[in-house]
Amino acid sequence: MNRKAEDYREAAEEALDQARTLAGEGTLSDREFLESMARCDRLIDHEDNCGQCAMQVIHAETARDLLAEGEILDGIAKWAAESRRRWEESKYFKLYQKEKAAGRNPKKAFEKRGWEM
Repeated sequence: MNRKAEDYREAAEEALDQARTLAGEGTLSDREFLESMARCDRLIDHEDNCGQCAMQVIHAETARDLLAEGEILDGIAKWAAESRRRWEESKYFKLYQKEKAAGRNPKKAFEKRGWEM
């Protein structure tokens, strides 16, 4: 995929709009928010070893699933709850929690697996 600076600029502007909406200061409707979130993984190319990228994929897939199901009413709240549920089921979240509970540094466990935090 040939990416341009404009692609990243657009993604950054969308991320700001999403953040403002989540903070209660944005102007996106539930549908607009879900449609925007459904695109948030379009520049990711390495989700297999990166917790941050995996989270973006979860956010996008959750939004696409809600749109496909027609779950627009209270879409932002449903998206937030479902995205969190899916994140907490991810290998990244589970490893982080396991290492913290054992009193170890999660970063070392991630590095050992070749993952990024």
